[in-house]
Amino acid sequence: MAMLLVGAGIGFVAGAQPWWRASGDGAAVAFSGSDATGGLCQALAAVTLCGVLLLLVLRAKGRQVLAALLAAAGIGMIVTGALQSAPDADAVRTRVRQVSLTDQFALSTTAWPWVYAAAGLLVLIGAVLLWLGAPGWSARVSRFDRSGTDTATDTAKAELADDPAQAWKDLDAGRDPTADPDVRTGEESVTMDTTDQSKRE
Repeated sequence: MAMLLVGAGIGFVAGAQPWWRASGDGAAVAFSGSDATGGLCQALAAVTLCGVLLLLVLRAKGRQVLAALLAAAGIGMIVTGALQSAPDADAVRTRVRQVSLTDQFALSTTAWPWVYAAAGLLVLIGAVLLWLGAPGWSARVSRFDRSGTDTATDTAKAELADDPAQAWKDLDAGRDPTADPDVRTGEESVTMDTTDQSKRE
């Protein structure tokens, strides 16, 4: 999971950095990875991060399915970074004219697309490790399952539903109306014994 988080984090950072620079006649403009890919690079990193958060509530089979989806996201990140698709020429010309009147410019790439591709490789490796190790993970959602100790409470609540007046009787006697019926009976016996003893005194 740590490798997936690191890959997503590096992907976010690399996608926001300049991937392309256009310069000419003293003017220079930069295009981030998000600009060059139309937001695809940031979207893939976001998918990876959301997948890591989703892992916390899934069981083994769900984690393996999610691992396959994260592997696809990692491959997408690698391809997006390695292809280094250049921004549209009209978009570059428009951006250059914002700072200069020249129509002549040179477009050059930076190392950030490769950093983004490396982040995708981390995500891919992390997804493969997740797919292999998912069956051995403990299911965190099990802590939300109902335990066997709730059976007595459920029985007591069912009895109260059948006889609502019993709840008031238990409250008047100082007993918990949702407690185990055997416990309530024991409390009632103790209360009666105490009452009988006080009468004898």
